[in-house]
Amino acid sequence: MSLSAAPEAPGFRNTLAAEARATFNDKYCWLLLFLLTGYASLGKVFAYLGVPPLYVGEIVLLLGLVALIRSGCLIASLASIPSIFLLSFWGLAAVSMSMSVGRYGIDALRDSVVVLYGIFAFIVAALLIEKPARIEGIVRFYRVFATAYAGVPAVLMVVGPLVLQVIPSWPSAGEPMVFVKSGEVGVHLAGITAFTLLGFRRQTWIWSLFLIMGAAVVVSQNRGGMLAFAVPSAIAVIFATDRRKFLQLMCVGVVVSIIAIVANVDIQLAGNRRLQFSQFTDNVASVFSDSTSNNLDGTKEWRTRWWETIIKYTIHGDYFWSGRGFGPNLAETDGYGNWARGDAPLRSPHSAHMTILARLGVPGFALWISMLLVWFSTMFGTAYTAWRNGESAWGRFFIFVSCYALAAIIDSSFDVALEGPMIGIWFWTLIGVGLGTSMVYWSRYSERSALRYCSPSLG
Repeated sequence: MSLSAAPEAPGFRNTLAAEARATFNDKYCWLLLFLLTGYASLGKVFAYLGVPPLYVGEIVLLLGLVALIRSGCLIASLASIPSIFLLSFWGLAAVSMSMSVGRYGIDALRDSVVVLYGIFAFIVAALLIEKPARIEGIVRFYRVFATAYAGVPAVLMVVGPLVLQVIPSWPSAGEPMVFVKSGEVGVHLAGITAFTLLGFRRQTWIWSLFLIMGAAVVVSQNRGGMLAFAVPSAIAVIFATDRRKFLQLMCVGVVVSIIAIVANVDIQLAGNRRLQFSQFTDNVASVFSDSTSNNLDGTKEWRTRWWETIIKYTIHGDYFWSGRGFGPNLAETDGYGNWARGDAPLRSPHSAHMTILARLGVPGFALWISMLLVWFSTMFGTAYTAWRNGESAWGRFFIFVSCYALAAIIDSSFDVALEGPMIGIWFWTLIGVGLGTSMVYWSRYSERSALRYCSPSLG
């Protein structure tokens, strides 16, 4: 398979041959894409589809295991350094969960998904290795997703409160039929922005306006969502194929900001939140220093104190090697109710990193950080090799996947994100896309190198 520029698909050539009959694994790929779209568009309530304890995510995971076996590429999906680190991390979590499930039951299973959803990474990697043409299918799918999703945040978060009273709640979730957190939206807007700046879809002024409006809602409501959107987007700008696209986004952003300031915009959003310019400045200030908002500082102090407690009893305490395991409610065991929000006690300390440290101890945390470092090093190293060999489309794709995964990690550093399927399954799917695509690329790169070595005239 060759990846090169084409008018109808910027960065990729359409090499997928029409098939008279789709295989089970082909159908599973579409099912997985449907699952991801549902999580991104409907959020928490979509996750409650199914019959407890088998919700839609778990059902698709079980079907994915079937697809993994049918692909015949299970061993191949493990044949890379990032895969080995991920398998070690996953194995440690599986052992810890198995030791706790007898005592804590479904709670142990629920808490362990922060790691055990990682099986999606191996499933996706195997499917891409089985049929590399699926990589281009991902690009085509995401091009449609990026076009449609740009306007979703503004509609859901601004218009939503006007119709929440007439929208029925999902019975098992206790939430409106549409419920998407601003941090989750920030992750997807970062992916869409990177995808566009890296040249995989066209950018129009209308689309840019909707994207900026959605981003404005995100950055004014949530620190994690703001950073999840801003940092990966800034990285994408560095590798952008045409920085005029970035200037277009900036121009639209400046115009929207001026209008918001002059009109003194104050819009009621869902969840007793408001869209105000002052809220945006408070969010930015709270990242670097104390904010003028008592709510923001209260939440920040609550998290910081809890994280310090976790560090104390793991790195400097009795839970260094094993952590507390899966099953215990960390808010109760650590002595931290969710007083900052006034809700019921949380099970996780608003940071996936702290969750992993608390539940798996220092060895688990070390494997987690090592896995991330090795995966990102592989992505950027492969991107560099692709650019050096004149295959810019491959290089830009690896940067896109890296930016998207980074957005999920940033959001999960400030919120309960990887602990749930809405972002957790997206994140591990992206890890799998990176694993599978890099292995496909290096396999074909080795074949080309061997041909050039044996027959110099072919170079």
